[in-house]
Amino acid sequence: MSPPCLLLLLPSLLLLSAGESAPAFTVELTGTAARMMNKARKAHQSSEFLNAHNTARGVHGMPPLRWDVGLTRFASQWARKRKVDCKMVHSGGPYGENMFWSRAMAWSPSKIVAQWVGERSNYNPTSNSCSPGSMCGHYTQVVWRTTTSVGCASIKCYNETGYLAVCEYNPPGNYEGERPFDATVVTDT
Repeated sequence: MSPPCLLLLLPSLLLLSAGESAPAFTVELTGTAARMMNKARKAHQSSEFLNAHNTARGVHGMPPLRWDVGLTRFASQWARKRKVDCKMVHSGGPYGENMFWSRAMAWSPSKIVAQWVGERSNYNPTSNSCSPGSMCGHYTQVVWRTTTSVGCASIKCYNETGYLAVCEYNPPGNYEGERPFDATVVTDT
């Protein structure tokens, strides 16, 4: 909360502590302060998601991604649709998409991206495939060479069913037969 909000809120808090009823503007001020704090939390979350992606991409010499508000909006809308059941169902939208679910407390954006990047050990660059029975597509989407922007959102699901995070990527990656790091096409021989 910024200092001006604290200065405006302080007289109301003093009246409440003295047993006086709070003026009507306190509710509006509290709502405004909550919106400001939520906006700051989302900005921090966005920055953490973006930095984690760009750190992973930098390891492979891939250019950094930029944060895209439109992708963030799409991710947020899809996450809200999944809020009722918290199921890991992809949107089928026009973007690349990574999803993450946890029953436990909300994970930080950097830990979520680290989980996806942890699939690196399952990726075989020689065959351009995942190890049998393993996932690696989240990792390859994070580092995909032609992807230039990302937007993410996370929500707490209803009925204590967990937390869901969604990241959208544009242009999407993970094209069949293409490699994440170069334009070499892999063919079955």
